[in-house]
Amino acid sequence: MSINVYNWPPVDVVGAEWTRDDPVQESRSAITGAVFRSAAGRSRRLATLVVPGLGTGQDGAGYMEVLKRLLAGRHAVRLQSYPVNYFVHQNAIADQARSTRLTWTDDEIDLDWTAGGTDLYWYTGRLIWGTTGTDADGFDVVSITGAPANTRIALPGQFLTLFADVDDVTGETVMVMTEAITDGDGAADIRIFGDELTQSYTSARVNIGTRDTGVFLPVGELPRAVQPVSGGWSYKWSFREVFADEVGGFVEVDPW
Repeated sequence: MSINVYNWPPVDVVGAEWTRDDPVQESRSAITGAVFRSAAGRSRRLATLVVPGLGTGQDGAGYMEVLKRLLAGRHAVRLQSYPVNYFVHQNAIADQARSTRLTWTDDEIDLDWTAGGTDLYWYTGRLIWGTTGTDADGFDVVSITGAPANTRIALPGQFLTLFADVDDVTGETVMVMTEAITDGDGAADIRIFGDELTQSYTSARVNIGTRDTGVFLPVGELPRAVQPVSGGWSYKWSFREVFADEVGGFVEVDPW
């Protein structure tokens, strides 16, 4: 039997963690004392979110209580990552590090654009193009062009998304390994964890500073929070990633 996967509600978050757990098993040779370690299960993402009881909408606590009721002890929630580094830097270059496809409609009917018989697509933001490969040291990279010149375009722990073609609105998202600074032409090699990709890319549209996403179950008891007479209060959630084949499948639900 499948489970419901509810979107995370529209609440403020004042504390966040997005990390990864790689379980291992360890054994030791009784003769030599040598230690042997190997993977002991799937890699999973772990997340922590702290939600103020009020927040800007003064409704954080209400959303938390509704979410707990929806989860009903067995359902899951879809989460998106928050910046691992200081979010101000990521926001400062957002318009120069990614683009968004625009669609034109007339009376709610999509309009197609062509130029000389070729499909024409519209974007807002900055179009950055990338090709996957390896650098001289053997690390997986995305070689980008079209970015602003002489700019610290990516930070370690950030995520970037590669889009297979112009119609791809989902893309594949990977973590950046180390900082990347563009040259005078707006080009750079960004080291990534290439094992997270399912394919190679040539001249793909690239967005830098995107958000990772996954499906999670709460860890332990659901958070409780006591409202004081005055001042703030908060709910602290701990989550562990779950996979569709472990629970009979997902049914995505957005109740908000």
